Amino acid sequence: MLANHLKTAWRNIVRQKQASFINLLGLSLGVAAALILFVIVQYEWSYDRFHKNYDHIYRIVTETQYENSADYNAGVAYPLPKALKVDMPQITAIVPLHATGGQVDIPGKHPENPVDKYSEQVLFTTPDFFRLFDATYLAGNATALSEPNSAVLDRETATRFFGSWEHAMGQHFRLANAIPLHVAAIVENAPPNSNLPYHMLVSFPTLEANPGLFDYDPNNWNSISSSFQTYLLLNPAEDKNAIAKQLDDLSKKYFEEAGRNRILHLQPLNDVHFDTRYGNVLNDRMIKRSTLTTLTLIGLFILVMAAINFINLSTAQALGKGKEIGVRKVLGSSRKNLIIQSFSETFLVVCFSVAAAIGIAYLALPHLHYFSNMPETPTLLQSETLLFLCGTLVLMTLLSGMYPALILSGFKPAVALKNKISTAQLGGVPIRKGLVVVQFAIAQLLMIGTLVAVRQMAFIRNADLGFDKEAVYVVQVPTDDSVSQRVSVFKQRLLQLPQVQSVSLASDVPSSDNKWQSNFYFDGTESGDEIRFPTAMKFADADYFDNYTLRFAAGKAYAESDTAKEAVINETMVHKLRLTSAEDAVGKRIRIGFMDTWMTVVGVVKDFTPNSLREETGPMVITALKQNYYVAGVKLRPGTGKGTLDEIKNHFEQLYPEHYFQAGFLDESIARFYEQEEKMATAYQLFALLSLVISGIGLYGMISFMLGQKVKEIGIRKVLGASVASIVYLFSKEFIYLVAIAFCMAAPVAYYFMADWLNNFVFHIELGIGLFLSVVAIALLLAMLTIGIKAFRAATANPVDSLRDE
Repeated sequence: MLANHLKTAWRNIVRQKQASFINLLGLSLGVAAALILFVIVQYEWSYDRFHKNYDHIYRIVTETQYENSADYNAGVAYPLPKALKVDMPQITAIVPLHATGGQVDIPGKHPENPVDKYSEQVLFTTPDFFRLFDATYLAGNATALSEPNSAVLDRETATRFFGSWEHAMGQHFRLANAIPLHVAAIVENAPPNSNLPYHMLVSFPTLEANPGLFDYDPNNWNSISSSFQTYLLLNPAEDKNAIAKQLDDLSKKYFEEAGRNRILHLQPLNDVHFDTRYGNVLNDRMIKRSTLTTLTLIGLFILVMAAINFINLSTAQALGKGKEIGVRKVLGSSRKNLIIQSFSETFLVVCFSVAAAIGIAYLALPHLHYFSNMPETPTLLQSETLLFLCGTLVLMTLLSGMYPALILSGFKPAVALKNKISTAQLGGVPIRKGLVVVQFAIAQLLMIGTLVAVRQMAFIRNADLGFDKEAVYVVQVPTDDSVSQRVSVFKQRLLQLPQVQSVSLASDVPSSDNKWQSNFYFDGTESGDEIRFPTAMKFADADYFDNYTLRFAAGKAYAESDTAKEAVINETMVHKLRLTSAEDAVGKRIRIGFMDTWMTVVGVVKDFTPNSLREETGPMVITALKQNYYVAGVKLRPGTGKGTLDEIKNHFEQLYPEHYFQAGFLDESIARFYEQEEKMATAYQLFALLSLVISGIGLYGMISFMLGQKVKEIGIRKVLGASVASIVYLFSKEFIYLVAIAFCMAAPVAYYFMADWLNNFVFHIELGIGLFLSVVAIALLLAMLTIGIKAFRAATANPVDSLRDE
């Protein structure tokens, strides 16, 4: 019996080729979009879940509270891991992680090149690292991380360094031009969905033996760096609230800085990938849970739109099925059999759609990384994906088939045989109009979100950051004592190049991911109680201000110096200090907490964006300190070509033959701040466009149904002299109301969600009425084009054909 139903369903599908193709197209696009979004969301949720102790691993993070603000840091004070072992011995495992960028020197593979240089991310850690985080050993074992000068490499890094991982075992190399290391173990590559990509692990005793080389101070409770993190493995029976209480007591015991309160929190591993307040210095591919919720809703919306299309088109096709259903009923078919027959047809269409959707998704896979964090070679058909496809098949069959099955099986035989099926018997036009309204509401919701995201990203790209970011080539310069004298020579050599306009040495560029902060004293007072907020710090030479075109509100730049004698502050610092004007700050004295020298404020620079536009501009102090110059900002003249960049590299390699050359343009590094938002804007554009296509298909189904009901009416109107334009207008005008109703539904919802999204940025666009009007105009244009084409065909048809049966 089932085989007969499926055979009949197949014949109906083949007989109604156009309608079946439209159904197949709408469902395929909807399922493909949902499948792609499911793959993306499932991948993001899967981060770190492959660790067997996933539910029992925690990171300790630091919240520093000030009078009216708080700072969140993924790092902890350097002495904390040892203090935890003493004060909280019940913790199963305590793993410190010190992340740093380091140059690696490998014996050269060719005689003419004695040393191959690499720039690598290095993690100093202990053997307990592998008690928390799973890895497969290819050679060696975890005890390697207990020995000084020992390193563990993953397969990819070992192969890149030594040609093959088998050959790498036992090899020697050098870190940071100073530390000899040997390869004591090799592990399989970490999965791409890991927040701890362990390409190169070095034993913690190596760090303890070279603290100054990597800014590690094991006795300093006042300094916190996001590069120094601590992970814990807790016993499953351990009371997490009790642990948190002990951390509070430990905070009070060791943190005694005036004017602020430091609190240690337990952050579950399942929160590390999503809590952007703390960030992740080891893997910057973070995403908010709200973003995943948004993507999930978009997928559901598109599936609903595809199902609505099917319902509208299926009920429209009922006009041609009346006699078939009448004959079946006369011959004894029960309503149950007719329902099964209708569901069989729906099931076949959905099966074909799912198969087509898999093909579309496969074609899209290589491009997913352009609008998501997916790797370039993702896997599509996994157990979760297959389960999703099976669930989608069942859901879409029920969702798309239920209403048409009930309507078609309810026809009365006499009426069906005479082909006199009325609108009321098909469930009424209002129901289908309501479904079209829902479709257009969803489409306009996505369109508004897309326009807001695109305009916000355009605003960011064109925003005045308070400095000139164009044509600045940023070169990383070595900072160890043995080469500190060469940096001035390097600057002078660059200034002699004809295409170099200016050069500045600094700790970092004006807008970076640096968030160095310190307490400070102002105007000669040593009372910590009087300053209740921190200041950001930048160290730069005197040319810094002209090189980046920073503007002064008062005073001037400080004189050239290798040490901190004078300082420049920003306007926000003036306001936070409650000074009357910028001029009042000039001549005052200021001292950074970790420095002994009092500096004279010689100028106030207008506020510029020190990090990203998501964050407020905080108070800042800029002063000279040559030992902290890590970058050279090279301002190039317009039209500078690759030849000048090669010359810069040549000068670097002549002065620093033992160091690795790293450089890039400032505007490109700033663009990376907003990589996640750019990807989301691209995703919104793609799925908004898809929603418009699906809406157009649904509208086509609706107008097909209405025109099918009014074929004879159109013929009579034409006979009585109605023009084509008047007939097209007659059937188009009511859809204007449908689009307007959909807009009224979509606009407040879109405003709520997009206003919340824009609040992630301190600087953002305003949600004006023009943006919403442009969306409704696009929706109206789409509706008019879709309806107009179909209505025009009906209006230009020969009325003799439509009236022949009368």
